[in-house]
Amino acid sequence: MIEAINKIIDRVEGFAMIILMLIATVIAIVQVIARYVFNNSLYWSEETVLYSLIIMSFLAGSMGVRYAAHICVEVLHVFAGPRLAKILKVIAALLGLLFAVSLLYYGGRLFLNTLNMGQLSPAMRIPVAYIYLVIPVSAFFMLMRYLWIFKTLVQNRDYEPLRMDISST
Repeated sequence: MIEAINKIIDRVEGFAMIILMLIATVIAIVQVIARYVFNNSLYWSEETVLYSLIIMSFLAGSMGVRYAAHICVEVLHVFAGPRLAKILKVIAALLGLLFAVSLLYYGGRLFLNTLNMGQLSPAMRIPVAYIYLVIPVSAFFMLMRYLWIFKTLVQNRDYEPLRMDISST
């Protein structure tokens, strides 16, 4: 079941990243054209691009878990034997789970507190809580990823992250 959830998360993250990158790029280009060609600025464009980049950053945290792209100390695995290396991987997965749970909890509290305050963004006048919602959502995605890694390691299998290359091999 966790594998199926991870495949769904893969698709959601990939689609969201493409859409957010497209939005940020198109709006930035339109803003430059509006400012320098028509001598008129779009008041909401900077905020939209900023929020798109923030959302992409949090989603990239979960994708970093899936692709094993987060910083790690790989030299310990080289000097440790296979048994100790496995224990280190399990400890790292447990620490990742702890981080994801705390991010989910505190991000959820931030979202609810901001929603209750009714704070609006300066330019677009949308509730800022909706921007903060990406924190618990990406934390949930990370939690699912770390659960999958932990389950894989406990079952004495090697965790195989997705490959980042685009070659056909």
